[in-house]
Order: sequence, then structure tokens, then C-alpha cells
Amino acid sequence: MANNYRIEVRVEIVKCEAEVTAVPTRQGDGQFVFTLSESQACDIDRCEQALLRTNYEALREALEHHLSTVSQEKALAVAGSMAEVQVKPYRVEGEVGRIVFDAHCVIGDGEVIYDTSTELFPPLHAKEWYRTQGFKELALVYGTVDDSYRKTSALLNRVRYQEEDGTPMRTLRDNTEYEGRHLLNYLNQQATDILQAQGFTTEGTPVAEASYQTQALVALPEEQVIQAIHACAPKPELVTAMVNNPVSYEDPAHSTNIAIDDVGVKRQKATRRGSAEASAPEQKRIHHTVARIAQGAASYVVTGYGVVNVLRIVLAFLLHNDLLKNNLIFFVDGQRTLHAAILQAFAWFKAIRLILDWYHLEEKCKQLLSLALKGRAIRNEVLTALCPLLWCGCVEQAIALLQTITADQVKDPAALEDLIGYLMRNRPYIPCYAVRKRLGLPNSSQAGEKANDLIVATRQKHNGMSWSQRGSVALAAVTAMVRNREYRRWFQTQTLAFAFAA
Repeated sequence: MANNYRIEVRVEIVKCEAEVTAVPTRQGDGQFVFTLSESQACDIDRCEQALLRTNYEALREALEHHLSTVSQEKALAVAGSMAEVQVKPYRVEGEVGRIVFDAHCVIGDGEVIYDTSTELFPPLHAKEWYRTQGFKELALVYGTVDDSYRKTSALLNRVRYQEEDGTPMRTLRDNTEYEGRHLLNYLNQQATDILQAQGFTTEGTPVAEASYQTQALVALPEEQVIQAIHACAPKPELVTAMVNNPVSYEDPAHSTNIAIDDVGVKRQKATRRGSAEASAPEQKRIHHTVARIAQGAASYVVTGYGVVNVLRIVLAFLLHNDLLKNNLIFFVDGQRTLHAAILQAFAWFKAIRLILDWYHLEEKCKQLLSLALKGRAIRNEVLTALCPLLWCGCVEQAIALLQTITADQVKDPAALEDLIGYLMRNRPYIPCYAVRKRLGLPNSSQAGEKANDLIVATRQKHNGMSWSQRGSVALAAVTAMVRNREYRRWFQTQTLAFAFAA
């Protein structure tokens, strides 16, 4: 006969003559009873709250009793009549609330023969609580990813009707950080395994030559590009410069777009003010790197501490999903260290392009011209002439325009030289934005910056918040998992698909 278990639920509201109670009370037969007055029984809100409170008390009691009974039965089956059975608490953090049930340890000849807390149930450390999948989804996916630990803790305990003995705010924070660290460790190991299986070093360098190391960038047909250039050129004399722009026009059907950017959040002080260690210089911000990988309408977000580490995981994702057969188009801002890191990480890959985000280019021009020129009127006049040239990818003409500015219009020559140097340095990454727009190709890293907002900034950069490095990076990892819709798989199997969501 199979040892199956049936769950029975029966809820009734019936008239009685018992005295009114303030909380659910357990009866001798195991039932939980909440007695309302006649006026309360006519109050919809009071009835709803009484039902839910009684329900959660009964659910917790039923789960505790069932797990304790199962544990005892397994232990007694092993112990027989010769061994001693000891009871030990097993703590569970569940969607129904916090419960503690009896686990059982079988002792024979002074040694542990069988322990249900490790052999029947998942092993725990010290005073750790087992966190159910439902709790993780409720607390993390619908809680700490979007709201503060304090508010999430209060709401969680209110929903479970366990305000007094529920989950403390600090415990919820520790749970989130633990999940994030576990995720990051998994991702790093996953990246290592994929790189080694695909013939790469653990740092991301190919061990032997492969076909994708020599493949050329797949571009749109030349006739289509030339037609778009003639349609976009504001002046006939700019057509040659637009044709000679060094940034080619990738075929979107054969391209994977990667927007990558850094975002910083305020770092917590390591020591209290006035202590001896407080005088030591500290970094004021924690810098995250967020990369958004997109193929058509599908996307996947990778985050971590340090651009080199994130690029390594990005490479593993590309290999795992067979995306190195495509062009790799990186959308970046003007940060030199980021450019250098990308080019170094993918130095062996030929079908790669870096594209400077138009918004960052335009803002850089506005910023440096404001510093360089005397007054808003002169700055706006120069911008009016400069931006159309840059929009058409005519960098040499834009530099020549800046060099014609007379000395009597210049307030800070160094700022003007900085702008010219910026344009010269980023010349290989400034495309003809007008033609790209006409061809339906992206011009900005806006999708990456939106990912930055979703993964880090929205949750971690408000109301003067400050973070430890460990807590900040861990929370970002959990948020990325949720945005990638990987959380159910992770909670159930502790693995990630590491692929675009279906």
C-alpha cells in the first residue's frame, strides 16, 4: 500500500455561544477557532481578517505537525528498539510564515546513526533557517528587488499574519545577500566551465585558432548604404566624408548588440566617525558594470563587480548560446578604460565594432564648449554648426570647425583642446548616426542605461542610501536574475539557463 498523504481543508463560519476571542485559539482536536461577536460577523473587513489569521495559524500548525511526524517515523524505522532517538529543532522560513518543527537524531553506541535534519531534509548550518521557494519568490522577487528591506519585512510579516514572530529586517537583508553571493559564485564557475569546454583559457583567451577568429563583419549591401547616405547628406560636399566614415554598417540579422556601462552607488563608511581607522582614505562609491546582450527582441543582463569580470561572463554567454557567429556591436560612452577593456578582451575577434553613444557625444560637446567659450550665445552658435557634422559622422570637418574658433571667443583654451582630443581619440567609434537611423540601426546605449537603472540605480541610488560592496553587488545579482526571468529555475534547481528567455 502506498504511503500517500491527503491534505484536507474545511472552513466554516457558524453561529455559536462561545465567548468572543481576540486571536485564533487551538482546540483539543487540533482545530483553530476564532470567535467573533455578532456585530463583527456583519463586518466584511473583520471577517476577512479573522479568516486569514486563523488560516495562517492552522497552516503553520499543520505543516509543523506533518514534518515532525514524518521525521519521527523515519527515525524510528532506523532506530528499531536498540537505539536512542533525540529531538532537535529544524527552522523553516516559508511563504506560510516562520515555523520550527522537530527533527530527529538516532544515536547508537554514542554515535549518530541517522539524522533527519541532514539526511531527510536539506542540511542547515548553525541557526540557519531553510528558505522555501515560495518564501524566496515572495520576499525577493516581489520584495527586496524593488523595495527596502524594512518595508519588505513589514509587508511580508503582515501578509502572513506573523507580525510579532516573523522575519526580521536584518535577516531578510542577510538572506538577499546570501542569495546574491551564491548567484555570483555560480556565474563565475559557469563562465569558467563554458570557457574551458569551448577551448578558452579561464581568462577568456582562445587556446587554438577557431573559425570565428577570422570571420569578417557581415555588413549591409553597399548599394543600400550609398542610397541612404545620399538621402541623409545635408550638403553635397559632405557625401564623400560620410562615405569614408570608418564605422561600417552591420547587418542586424547577423549581429548581437551589447550595451555596457558602469554605474556607481554610495559606499557605506567602514568605520564610525572619530575612530582611528576613520582617518584612512576610503573609496566613496561602489562601481557596478552592467552589460545588456540583445539578439533581436530577446535580451539578457549580466552584472558584477569590475568590467573585466563582466566581460568574461559576457564571453561565456556568447559561447554558450552560439552567438560568436554574429557581429558583436558594443554601444559605449566615452570612457577610455571601458573601450580598452573591451578591445583587449575581444582582441582575437575580428567582427567587432564599438559605437559611441550619440547622447554621450552630444552631452560631452555641450559640457566642454560651456567651459571653453565665452557665454551661452557663442556656445549655442558653435553647437548649432557642430552637432549636424557629428550626426553625419564628419569628424574631420567638426574638428576643423572647432579649430576656426577665434581667440576672443575662447574662455578656456584647455577645455577646447580637450574636446578636440576627445573627438580625435573616439574617431574610430563615431559612425554616421544619420545613416544608421535611416537604415534602422541603433545609435545609442540607451537600452544598456535602462538596464543600469533597472538592475542598480532605481533600487540603490535614492534617499541618500549607502551600501557595503558585498550587499550592493549581491542585490544587483538577484535583481538581474529576476529581470532575466531565471528566478523560478534558480529557486528550484540552483542553476541558470544562461540563455535568452523563451
